[in-house]
Amino acid sequence: MFRIQHYFMIGSSVFLLLLLPLMIIALKRHERSATPRLAIIQDMDKMPYLKPQRKSDLFADTRGMRPHIAGTLAREDFIYINQAETQLHPNNWAATHVVLNSKMQYEKVLYGQVLRDGQGDWVKAIPIHVTPEFVNRGQQKFDVYCGPCHGDNGRGNGLVNQYVAQLRTEGSPDAGTWVQPTDLTSPAVKYMPDGQIYGVITNGIAAMAAYKDQIPVVDRWAIVAYVRALELAAAPVPASKLPAQDRPPEPTGKVAKVATDGMQVAAATSQEQKQ
Repeated sequence: MFRIQHYFMIGSSVFLLLLLPLMIIALKRHERSATPRLAIIQDMDKMPYLKPQRKSDLFADTRGMRPHIAGTLAREDFIYINQAETQLHPNNWAATHVVLNSKMQYEKVLYGQVLRDGQGDWVKAIPIHVTPEFVNRGQQKFDVYCGPCHGDNGRGNGLVNQYVAQLRTEGSPDAGTWVQPTDLTSPAVKYMPDGQIYGVITNGIAAMAAYKDQIPVVDRWAIVAYVRALELAAAPVPASKLPAQDRPPEPTGKVAKVATDGMQVAAATSQEQKQ
């Protein structure tokens, strides 16, 4: 019995000694150190690679950074599924997909611009067929990603902005350096090309973060379409354009004359601006 216990103790001691190197390795791989960690299995931790702007003798022009091959398209980027249309028209392939069958179409849809001589020109109109379902899809995504800051009406006073304004009123340091989001119905955005708005959603601007990782390409364009819808909704509509039952009663007497004179002045000013 004593001999069995003796052998067991020896075996346990040897087993623990064999585990010791593995424990040291595991410790070294997870503790913070100024020296490189000890790695038994290298995987891809250490492998030859070229740093940006470095020379490479592998290529004839000795450039390690390879330029984009003109006129080529990535295989995975040929077709984008338009979810807004797919749900309603599952058998209409042409209407439910965005086909990138040319370099120019690729640039318009992916970048929101057309590249000429190394310079980019923003596309003026959305390069995807816009339908009511497409705009509704944009509203869904806008409410999720844009509404909290810009507000449901796009005026820049969403719940986040209201919360920060309250913090500032209370003198709380948590308000930080918050900047009120842009009013998406303002002239500054209204006269932006559609491609530029898409570019802001994609890459961010100023204090606004980029949303290219959260929002798919087609959905970004759907948001642009909905922003245009918000601008139209915010624009004043002349009474003459309203249905008869919704028109306000026409003024009479002196009030009618003042209103008529004001309309004439506004019309003349508008004509001068056009000229």
